[in-house]
Amino acid sequence: MIIHKLKTPVLFFVFLTCLIIPANSASGVDKQPQKSWEKICEQVANLLLPSEDRPSPKDAKTLRECSSYHLYYGFDQPANPEKARLCAYDEIDKARAEGPFNGEAMLMTIYANGVGARRNFDLALKLACKIGGAPAEVEGRVLHLEKLKDKNWQGNNFSLCDDITSGYMAGFCADHANRFASGRRAKRLDKIQSKWTGADKKEYDILRIIAIRYFDIHAENEVDRSGTAGTASSIEDTSSQEEAFTKTLEILEHKKLPEYSHRQFRDADSKLNATYQKIQRNSNPPWGTVTRENIKTTQRAWVKYRDAWVTFCGKKYHDCSSDGIKTYLTLKRIEELEGFLD
Repeated sequence: MIIHKLKTPVLFFVFLTCLIIPANSASGVDKQPQKSWEKICEQVANLLLPSEDRPSPKDAKTLRECSSYHLYYGFDQPANPEKARLCAYDEIDKARAEGPFNGEAMLMTIYANGVGARRNFDLALKLACKIGGAPAEVEGRVLHLEKLKDKNWQGNNFSLCDDITSGYMAGFCADHANRFASGRRAKRLDKIQSKWTGADKKEYDILRIIAIRYFDIHAENEVDRSGTAGTASSIEDTSSQEEAFTKTLEILEHKKLPEYSHRQFRDADSKLNATYQKIQRNSNPPWGTVTRENIKTTQRAWVKYRDAWVTFCGKKYHDCSSDGIKTYLTLKRIEELEGFLD
């Protein structure tokens, strides 16, 4: 049989392979076992935080209402990493910071990034071991910092959010990311409005009120809020709506809105209605906390939002037709609703 003919050559090949390749290959010998995060924490547990990095009594008088988080990242104020470090120590000493971005978490970030203090991975590790969180998060964060230490990382973008695993932290980190996005959008809006008249800004304020109301309704009604990540999903949804809003302004400002005809608007409106009706006929929707009534509520708010854009465009962008802006927004809304048909 063929099997018998192949048996001897195969055994001979296996024999030669065993002679040529050592039992422990080079990759197996060279690869060092990964330290356990508990062992790493034991090694840094007795390190003392440097007294020279702490605030002096004079400094402390200026830190009563400070937030190391806001100071470090420059939220609502110019970034001041050195003062953020002093504030973080003050928050720790007085146990006055709440939430995950507390004094210990911010000191960890400061020492890891070398921004606001001299880089010190061992101190960052000590703090990472203390700040707590879901076990997988603590392990991931400690091993992450140990890896950065081993390769002498010189970056400056390590964050508490790098190693999250819990839905609880996902909400805080979604808000963290949205703060940066909001800052970028604010700069874009400032650029857009730099040559606007007072009347333009007054009309914008009216649009903005309706937009914010719609974004809140959308996040409340068309986002699955089940599970611990529900808060994060809502924040991300609002951020997405804000981004689309700013992008629409930019398109109008640069006269790049497509020239849709009345017929194209009617076609888009018909497709929107057909999509909406198909959703409403679904007797067993698999959308988590989102119901058909939720979508109905959002759709009614969206019509007001769309009409607010029509009014604003008619007064600010005279070359923008009603059919043009309505078609543009309708096509975007269809994309949203089609997500409930998947």
